[in-house]
Amino acid sequence: MSDAVTGGTSGDSSLEATVCRSVEELPENQLNNLVRQSDRGTLFHRYGWLAAVEDGHVGEPRHVLVTREGNPVGFLPNVAVDLPLPGAVGERLANTLPIETVEPPPPGYGGPIVTTEDPDVLARLFDQTALTDRPRTVSHSVQTFDTDGIRYGRYLESLGYTAKVTECTFLLDLRDDWETILRDMDKGRRRGIRRALEQDYEVEILPLGEELRRTYADYVSNIERVGGNRLPERFFEAIHERIPERVRVFKATVDGDVVGRYVYLLDDERSVLHHWLSAIGDSDEFDRYPSELLHARAIRWGIEEGYDRYSFGPVSPHFSNSVFKFKEKYGGTPVPICRWERGTIPGAWTVYDFARTRYRRAQIDAG
Repeated sequence: MSDAVTGGTSGDSSLEATVCRSVEELPENQLNNLVRQSDRGTLFHRYGWLAAVEDGHVGEPRHVLVTREGNPVGFLPNVAVDLPLPGAVGERLANTLPIETVEPPPPGYGGPIVTTEDPDVLARLFDQTALTDRPRTVSHSVQTFDTDGIRYGRYLESLGYTAKVTECTFLLDLRDDWETILRDMDKGRRRGIRRALEQDYEVEILPLGEELRRTYADYVSNIERVGGNRLPERFFEAIHERIPERVRVFKATVDGDVVGRYVYLLDDERSVLHHWLSAIGDSDEFDRYPSELLHARAIRWGIEEGYDRYSFGPVSPHFSNSVFKFKEKYGGTPVPICRWERGTIPGAWTVYDFARTRYRRAQIDAG
């Protein structure tokens, strides 16, 4: 059920902010038009993506839509999820902390989109009475994919948000040709790609629906091997059902054997080809260079399809992180993914943030 928030801190009485607790409360055509018109609209703001999140992921939608005379002029996608409690310290606090946090929908790229950067519209989007469900909500966070989001940094700081960088991505400029991109890679990565291409191989580009079960099974094996939070299979199904045209599976075969799959998201709004998920089920297959085959084909496909940028997906920005070092060798530009966080119940947020910081530090020290 949607909640109208007509007061707030805005001085423009023609504005109305509505908190939508289901995507069905959003006007699909008008929202997608807003995404297209905004300079910072992405695939992850579109109705179809948010519908897939609601159908197949955890959490309650808490989207904020601002309208003027019935026309959308601002939008901030959010979901309310259980507060992640880090490690043993977090478990001991579970009974004393509020139980939810409001954050961007997966994969974590959101942020405000507006028709014009009207302070009154922004004030309505970030109205804490709209975003939170006191006393259950301990914090709100906002995160954008592009560094363009930094334009809101001082504004968010004035509202009590604090910036953190716990992830980054590597971006390749696909307006360069393949030979230029290859030349700028680390020599070891160029050697790996050369050896990969010397094999008897094939890389197919397929709809998710054709490969969903096999891709998910290998994705689960991949996650269990490297660690991380596993996405529900229902989320894969919902993406296939809602936005099949925006997802592709790249499948690599060597000597007749499938050695790995990558799942890509097509962000036509920002002209970005996102490497989203890896599905290399057996680590023994690394001897046959599945990553090199898949990235090389996807980069060339992105160039062929006219995308401007290729994203290797989020990674922890730490020099000793093996995934960071692997992706770095493809020659992309490291781009910080900045998250702004604000505690909505100060005492509880302070305790939680301290426990989380200790936990992250212990993880880094443990290697």
